[in-house]
Amino acid sequence: MPLLEARPRSAIRLLLALMTLLVAAVPLGIGRSSGAEPAPAAKPPKTVSRYLFTAFTNSSESNMYVYGSDDAQNFWSVQDQAYTPPAGLVRDPSVIKRGGRYYVAYTTGWTGKTFGIATSKDRRKWTHVADIDHGVAANNTWAPEFFTDSPDGKVRIVVSLSTGPTSYRHFQPYILTALDDTLTKWSKPKPLRGIHPSATDYNGYIDTYIVRRGATYHAFTKNATGEVIEHAVADRVTGPYTFKGKGDWAGWGDLLEGQTIVRLPNGGYRMFMDGYTVKKYYYSDSTDLEHWTPKKELPALSGVVRHGTVIQETATVLPKDNNPALPGYHADPDVMYAKGRYWIYPTEDGHPGWSGTRFKSFSSPNLVKWTAHGTALDLADLSWCHQNAWAPAVVKKGRTYWMYFSACQSIGVAKSSSPKGPFVDALGKPLVAKGEFGHQSIDPDVFIDDDGTPYLYFGQGGFEAARLGHDMVSFATQPVKITPPGYNEAPTVFKRKGRYYAMWSEDDTRSPNYRVTYGVSNSPLGPFTKAATNPVLSKDESDQILGTGHNSVIQVPGRDKWYIVYHRFARPGGDGTHREVAIDRMRFNDDGTIRVIKPTQRGINPVKGTTS
Repeated sequence: MPLLEARPRSAIRLLLALMTLLVAAVPLGIGRSSGAEPAPAAKPPKTVSRYLFTAFTNSSESNMYVYGSDDAQNFWSVQDQAYTPPAGLVRDPSVIKRGGRYYVAYTTGWTGKTFGIATSKDRRKWTHVADIDHGVAANNTWAPEFFTDSPDGKVRIVVSLSTGPTSYRHFQPYILTALDDTLTKWSKPKPLRGIHPSATDYNGYIDTYIVRRGATYHAFTKNATGEVIEHAVADRVTGPYTFKGKGDWAGWGDLLEGQTIVRLPNGGYRMFMDGYTVKKYYYSDSTDLEHWTPKKELPALSGVVRHGTVIQETATVLPKDNNPALPGYHADPDVMYAKGRYWIYPTEDGHPGWSGTRFKSFSSPNLVKWTAHGTALDLADLSWCHQNAWAPAVVKKGRTYWMYFSACQSIGVAKSSSPKGPFVDALGKPLVAKGEFGHQSIDPDVFIDDDGTPYLYFGQGGFEAARLGHDMVSFATQPVKITPPGYNEAPTVFKRKGRYYAMWSEDDTRSPNYRVTYGVSNSPLGPFTKAATNPVLSKDESDQILGTGHNSVIQVPGRDKWYIVYHRFARPGGDGTHREVAIDRMRFNDDGTIRVIKPTQRGINPVKGTTS
C-alpha cells in the first residue's frame, strides 16, 4: 500500500492547506514554473565610433589635410588644405581632442628646435597657437606625437631630436609635459630611457608612438638605420624601455615610418604606417600590441597621404534614443502625411561633393518606427540630368503625388500615384533652370493653402516665392525674391491659425553653426518678418549636436501638435556630407511665436492616433 494512503486523512488535509498557502505566497517565476517569459534584460547603451585622420600628403608638406572614417579603413575628405602654418612646414601632424577643441602638433621644419601647435573647433578651420621652442640644442626636431593616456591625465608630447654632432643622425625620443591647458607652456624634455642611438643603430630612433595597455607602456619607434618599426615596453612612460621586437619582428618589411595606432571598438588595435618610398599607406591589426596581422594597403588614401595620426571619436546612444530617426547618412528631409502614414524624403548623403543620384522614401505610422521603401526617383531615368540629387519636397494634389527636387543645380518635377513612388519626370526638362534667378536654383519647397492653391519656394543665396499653376508644372505668377536678413537656403512654409510661417537655414551646411531661423507673414508670398527669438534651432556642443538645419515641419492631422524634421552632422565625427536626420517636438507660445527648439538624442515618443 502506498505510504500516502497510510497517513491519517486529517494530516493529509493539513498538508494540502499548507502547500496552497506556500504557493500563494511565492511570486510567479520564483521557486516554481509559471510558464511566463522572463522579463527582458535592459538594453545596454551603444557606442558609436568614427575616426579622424590628420596628415600631410605626397603633394604638399606645407598643408594639412583632414579625413574622416566610419571604420578606420575607408576614409573620406573632411577638408583639403585645412591648415597652412604662418611659416615653415606642417609635416607629421598628431591630433588630439581636448575640452571640445582639436589640437595638432606638427614638425615645423627639416632643421631647428621647434614644433608647432594649431587648434580647431570644427576640424575644417585651424588656427596657429604657437611654435614651441623645446630648449634642447637640437639639429632636427621631428614628429611630435601627442600622448594623453597616462593615469594622471596630463597632455604629453614625444618628439624625435637629433642632438649629436651631425644633423639627421643620432636621433632619440624625448617627452615633454604640458604645464597648462593652452598647450603653449611645456616642461623640459626628458629622454625616453632605453631608446637611443648605439654603435649599430647610429641614426637612432624617430617617429616614436606610445600606447598604454594596462600598466605597460608600448613604444613603437622607427629604427632610422634599419628603416624598420621596432617595439619596446616599459612600466613608466619615461622608461627604461626594453626592446621586445627588433628588426623585422612583425613581418611588415622595411622602409616604413610614421606609425600611429588607434583603438578599435572590439578592443583591438590598428596601426597605420607610411610606406614613403613607394608612396603607399598601410595598416595592420593586433589584439595585444605584440602580435600583428600582415600589412595591407589603406584603400583610397594609399599613394596620397603621408605621416599622420588617427584618433577615435565616440558617442553614446541610449536604448530609448530615437535620434537619428533614419539609419545611415541622410540630409535635407522633407516630411508629409499620406495614406495614414508619415513619409520622409531625404537627400542620400555620404557621397563626396553631395554627388548622390537618387531619392529614397521612408514611411512610419508614428514618426518613430520607419520603413525604407527603396528608390523613389533615380536621376538615371531623367533625360536632362544625372547628378547632384538634392532636397526633394513632396505634396499630394488630387490623386497625384508631386515631387520637386534639385538636380544639376536646377529644379525638376516628378509625379507618382503612390507616396512611395516610383516618381517619373513630369516635364522632361527643369521647371527652374540653373542660375535662372541669379543664384543657385536648389532646395524647393511646395505648400498647398487651404483653398487648394499651390506655392513653390526655392533658392540658395536668394529666397524665391511663386504661385504654381494648378497643373503643378508651371508658374501662375513669376517668382519674386523675398529674401529675409541672414537667409542662405532651405526654405519651408506652413500655415497655423491663419498665419504663414517660413523657416530657412543660415550659415553653411558644412558649418557646425548651420541653424534654423523663421519669420511670419499674413500672405503665403510674404514678405516674412524675421522673429526676434531666432535662431529657433541651433547646435548643442555639449551633446555633440552640430550643423542643425535644412528642416521641414509636420502637423499631426487634426491636432495642434507639431514636429520639426531636420538634419545635423552625424554623431560623432560627421560633417557637411555625412549627416543624419533627426526629429524633435516643435511648440508654440500663446502669441504664435515658435519656442526655441532643443535638439536632442532622445527624439520624440511615438505619435498615437490622428483625427483624419
